[in-house]
Parts: sequence; C-alpha cells; structure tokens
Amino acid sequence: MLRPGLVASSATTAVVRVPATCGELLQGVLDSGDPVLVSLPIHLAGTVAVTLVAAPGMRAVDPPLPRATAALHLALAHVGWPGGAAVRLGGEVPHGRGMGSSTVDVAGVIAGVAAAAGRRLQPEELVRLTTAIEPSDSSPLPGLWAIDHVHGRSARHLGPAPAGWHVVAVDSGSPIATLDVHAHCGAGPRIDASDVHALHHAATRNDGSELARIATESAERNQSRLPHPLFDDVRAVVARTGALGMCVAHSGSVCAVLCADAATAHRATTAFQARGLDNATWRVASPGVSIEVRAPRAQETAEAGRRTSEQRSARQSPSVASYSSATTAGDAWSTPARTES
Repeated sequence: MLRPGLVASSATTAVVRVPATCGELLQGVLDSGDPVLVSLPIHLAGTVAVTLVAAPGMRAVDPPLPRATAALHLALAHVGWPGGAAVRLGGEVPHGRGMGSSTVDVAGVIAGVAAAAGRRLQPEELVRLTTAIEPSDSSPLPGLWAIDHVHGRSARHLGPAPAGWHVVAVDSGSPIATLDVHAHCGAGPRIDASDVHALHHAATRNDGSELARIATESAERNQSRLPHPLFDDVRAVVARTGALGMCVAHSGSVCAVLCADAATAHRATTAFQARGLDNATWRVASPGVSIEVRAPRAQETAEAGRRTSEQRSARQSPSVASYSSATTAGDAWSTPARTES
C-alpha cells in the first residue's frame, strides 16, 4: 500500500539533476568518531530519469550499475510504491575523480522515485537514504552542508556557497573507488569541531578567504591519507596567481585552485598550461537537487519532439554520430566504459 500523500499514477517520470562537486571544503573524523564532509558543488550536473510503472516486477536501470540498482530497490520500498520502475542514468559527471558521480546516481534515483510517487524528501531524509547505499556527498542539498557522509546521522546547513568563486582543477591520477579509499584509509583525517564552526561562520559572512583557508588545511591534512601527485603543482599555481587557496577530492583524483573571480581563474589556467597540465574550470554553484515531474501526456509530447529533432539531425548530417554530454572541459576526464566509484 502507498504511504499517505502519494499519488499512484503509473508511467510518471521524474527527471532529476544533481550537482557535481570539485572535491570538498572539509572532510574528516571528529574526536567523537563522527565523520564530517562538506562538499564544494560546481556548475555541472548529472541527470537521472525515473519512470514509475504499474508492473511490480520491473526494476530496470540503464546502465545497470549495482549501487544505483540498490538505490532503486531502497527508494521503492521507502515510498511504498507497489509497482516497478525504469531508470536511466545520464552519466554526465566523470567517475572515479571525487566529483560526486556516484552521489548523482544514488541520490538522483532516490529523489526521482520519491518525486514520481508524489513525495519530496526532506534533506536529512535524503542523506540517510543515500548513505545507506554508500558514503555520500552533500551536493544534493542546496548551499553548503556538513553531513555525516558515512552513516547519515547528521546534516547541518552551514550557509550559502561562496559567491563568484571559480575552481580550476587538474586530475592527478587514475580513477579511484570511494569505497576502497574508505576501506583502506578511513572516512578522513582527524579534524576538530572548531573547523566545522569556523566554516559555518565563514559561510554565513561570505568570507572567501576563511573558507579557502579551511579548505587548504583540509587538503594538506589529506595528503598523508591519500597523496595527490599534483598537489605541489596546484599549491605552486595558487602562490603564483594570488588565488585564495586549494581544495582536493579527499577520496578521488581531483585537485583544484580556488579562485575569487574569473580573472584569477584565467591566470590559473595559463599557469597550468605552462606546466603542461590539462585543466578544467567550473563556476561554484550549489542549487541542490532539481526535479521535473512529467505526466504521461507530457512525456509523449517530449519524446515525439526528441524523435523529430533526431530525424532532422540525421538528414542534415547522415555520416556524423551524435553524442550527448556536458559541455565542459572536464569531459576529457571521462572514460568510455561507465563503472561505479
């Protein structure tokens, strides 16, 4: 039986967009043993489309990634949907880099199932559900949040994301599996509760210098846990360009320069190019999860329009393959075969 308040209309689709991240402003474990993570969301998102159907035996995920599939089963049980569901993962976010690709899939599936069933999850509820599948990022929540990224026992809103920031990132290694890092290195280096309080204070005051200081210190602490080969290069570019500081993916391969504006980001890009290092620039943005729910009739209209557009494109360029991807320099980091990280 559906839980109270759910709308039992089969073939309803929810299209979910979840921001990617450029690592974290802070990650570690408090003296109490509680894990803490504060993601740095960027203006790049991954998409997940969830369609609820009447057939109870249908549990289709494309591509069939295990954790996205586990998230589908969990979400259907959580909202009490009696039928089945079909999920399509967009795969726009590079995986294995510490940019939140798995969180996009897991949180996107869970939020999509709930929305298609007529329910919007509360932030703390979404964190609990996503961390039930795997360690998660805080990027599905709007603004900056400090969450227990392992157990989902806490979620605290710290304030807005820093206004005007850009990140210039380099990829310092091969794809890394988050669960492997946690298994061998723990949930993060030891941190003090004062770091979380300081980050909260800086966020509410939009104090970019203090936010960057906290992020830089967190990145430095993480070097003894998961060394980034290009760490010294990034630190040198920070010093050369007068950037605010640096951040890292604490369980991934991305390192980045934190820039207060686009002009500084341009200088950082030039400095990386002078070192022969490929890089990508993104604007910091933290809108949280966005969801569009489509009724069956609207879906049919949208699908007809998509087919017409594809047929027109095929007639105009019959020998050219069409690829759908995010239009950012970071696409060069994606790998042909999609796997979980």
